[in-house]
Amino acid sequence: MSLSLDLVERIRAGDRDAFADLYSRYRDRLLLTIRCRLGPGLRARLESEDVLQSVVRQAMHDLQDFERRGEGSLEHWLHACVLNKIRGLAAWHGAAKRAGDEPLSESLASRVAAPGPPSYAESERFEKLERALARLPETMREVVLLRRIEGLDNAATAKQIKKSEAATAQIHARAMARLGALLRGVGDG
Repeated sequence: MSLSLDLVERIRAGDRDAFADLYSRYRDRLLLTIRCRLGPGLRARLESEDVLQSVVRQAMHDLQDFERRGEGSLEHWLHACVLNKIRGLAAWHGAAKRAGDEPLSESLASRVAAPGPPSYAESERFEKLERALARLPETMREVVLLRRIEGLDNAATAKQIKKSEAATAQIHARAMARLGALLRGVGDG
């Protein structure tokens, strides 16, 4: 049994330490997905860490319904939870804006038990990666997010972006090379 599935079984059995282990294993990738997918409108209103805590709380509740569907299915399920949360937040904030009401006095974090804010080094690392990702063309950025952050394989990514598997593999290779150069500071200006 994989480590992730072992953790799921321990969580289902009520082991709180197992949930902390699961959280620490997926936190960085989920947080980066949130940071990259929120968009400027929601980023101006919400903290990425607050959204993560809300996702984690909901996932803990919904984990009883999780079904394994192959290798990586837990990570895919968690990323789907993130995307669903972001869609829900976008819809809620869009409706509130249309109604002329934007009540954000209470942070999502106040409704969720959070382990504490990310360290300064973590924040810097995410910001640097996020800036580099933002400089990639849209298709390259999407392929990197799907492959490297959300954990999809090349075939699933190709289907998602509606390109051939060969084209998707080339886009991924070029995107990773460009991302590496951006992270090293080559081509900044």
